[in-house]
Amino acid sequence: MQSTSRLMPSGSTSTSAPNNTPPDTALGTPVARSPWRIWVVVAFMLLLLAALVAQLLRYQLFPSKIEEGTTAATVMDTRGAIVDHNGTPLVVNRYFFELTVTPAHIKTPEERHEIAQQLQELIALPYQQTFDTLTNSAGLMWAKLADAITLEDARKIAAKQQALNESRSSFPLMYVEAVPMTKRYYPQAELTSHLLGFVQPNLGGVTGIEEYYNGFLLQHGAGLLGQKSIPVNTLSQDVLRFVPSSVGKDLVLTLDSTVQWILREELMRGLEEFKAVSGTAIAMDPHTGAIYGMVSLPDYDPNRYEMVPQESYNLFNNPAVSAQYEPGSVYKIITMAAALDAGDITPTTIFTDSGSITIGGRVIFNSTRTANGRVSATDALALSLNVVTAQIAEDLGPEKFYRYVRLFGFGEATNVDLSGEINGIIKTPRDPNWSPADLGTNSFGQGLACTPLQMLNATAVIANGGRLVQPYIVEARVAGGQAQVTEPVVARQVIKPETAQEMAEMMTAVVDSNGSLSGVPGYSVAGKSGTAQIPSPEGYVQRETIVSYVGFAPANDPKFVLLVKMDRPDPEINVWAGQTAGPVFSRISQRLLDHFSVPPDDLRLAAASGSGE
Repeated sequence: MQSTSRLMPSGSTSTSAPNNTPPDTALGTPVARSPWRIWVVVAFMLLLLAALVAQLLRYQLFPSKIEEGTTAATVMDTRGAIVDHNGTPLVVNRYFFELTVTPAHIKTPEERHEIAQQLQELIALPYQQTFDTLTNSAGLMWAKLADAITLEDARKIAAKQQALNESRSSFPLMYVEAVPMTKRYYPQAELTSHLLGFVQPNLGGVTGIEEYYNGFLLQHGAGLLGQKSIPVNTLSQDVLRFVPSSVGKDLVLTLDSTVQWILREELMRGLEEFKAVSGTAIAMDPHTGAIYGMVSLPDYDPNRYEMVPQESYNLFNNPAVSAQYEPGSVYKIITMAAALDAGDITPTTIFTDSGSITIGGRVIFNSTRTANGRVSATDALALSLNVVTAQIAEDLGPEKFYRYVRLFGFGEATNVDLSGEINGIIKTPRDPNWSPADLGTNSFGQGLACTPLQMLNATAVIANGGRLVQPYIVEARVAGGQAQVTEPVVARQVIKPETAQEMAEMMTAVVDSNGSLSGVPGYSVAGKSGTAQIPSPEGYVQRETIVSYVGFAPANDPKFVLLVKMDRPDPEINVWAGQTAGPVFSRISQRLLDHFSVPPDDLRLAAASGSGE
């Protein structure tokens, strides 16, 4: 900006009035004022007004200019860092300078040439690119010459401007400005895209943690409110390598990046092996609700989110919490648990499977269209018999059945701290479009919808002794020298501990049954498969399925609860969950047990009994 002293006429000085009264004043004649003084004041006020207008134009009239061509640069408040449970950086700030110019002050092609030539010599900015920008934006108060230049380049420009200022009273390069900016950088790229989301200029966090904690991550946003805090130096030394950041508003996640890699690698392998179009895998601590890992494919690179075409913007949503599906036979563990807890059945209760059952006027068949005769409840679960499961639900009755469905958390959000979570769909007898036939089909996971996280969280009830916990992804919030550690939340007791134990044993029998591909040698594993048809307005889609597997390990002392879901495996390969999602579940479980250093069952039992060496 021009100095106000340069607005003064050359050679003019300020003088004081003499002590004696001028003759003209004594005679009552008006004094002739010098007009240049008034014009100096007017010019100065106009210059200030022009500067204010320029800023308003820049930030209000041209917001699209700021967003255009950038990735995650933001003119908003600087944001804090995000690290995983072990202190691995997941989101950091990269600092750079945006090179801008005021084209309206550059009047001639010669001045544009001078700027373009100087920037090419100083920072290797292409001459023609700069000249074209200055020409095409002539008359505007703001234009961008470069998205990002380094601190070294910004210093080169400043030094040149200083040299020109000392040698010339006016020079075109004075209208070029290097504006300090920050850019969100995601070191793990696609690995954590759905969990973290990204930041868009002038909008803030978009999806995931970036959106959910948008107000906290901002440097001047909300602080640690309403909870007890602890000194930040009480956090682990691994975390303290990168936290607190210079911004001082940071998040430590429950996420384990190694678990995240395992989930992604094995899910990707499964999708390729069975030619499925998409999938989700989640691992969680069943006792606390802390999420170890959450992956959905296909994913995207949040560092280059602008490369995702508009027709694929649904990639930004996190299917683990924002996409619902009919879970299919994995839901039989909910029906069985409800009946066990209500005292209607025991694991050894005998049923007669005749191959079909009619409920509410609808005939229900087993998926294999076969009859198995006399079977126990445990056998019915291992064989995944629709007919027996529907009979159990009918005997339980709609009031009890749907009460347990709600207790397990279906039809309501889990309240996980991620953006975009939906409730799922559950019809009950209070709904006008419910019919008794729904009781039968709902019992084996058809005609209702849930998110993958809801299904996983309901399975955790069985793994942890009957309690519904609230899943969470942020382990601690850090503000300056203080931190707030997330306390696990138990929403309610859903089933009795002994019921949960019985269900865990029944699910272990499922994995141990002949032909199961979901087990891990040396470990007790509890699980259940689910092969669900895909509904459409015309009915269920033929030969296309959603396959899933849920369970936990070790079954008698769970370290994790795990869900694997794959959408539309190739019918020419296999459409059944036990043969598709089951092996993926097995491979992930094996790697997680190794990662968490969980000894095999015989060593753990020996150590527990005191007979281990």
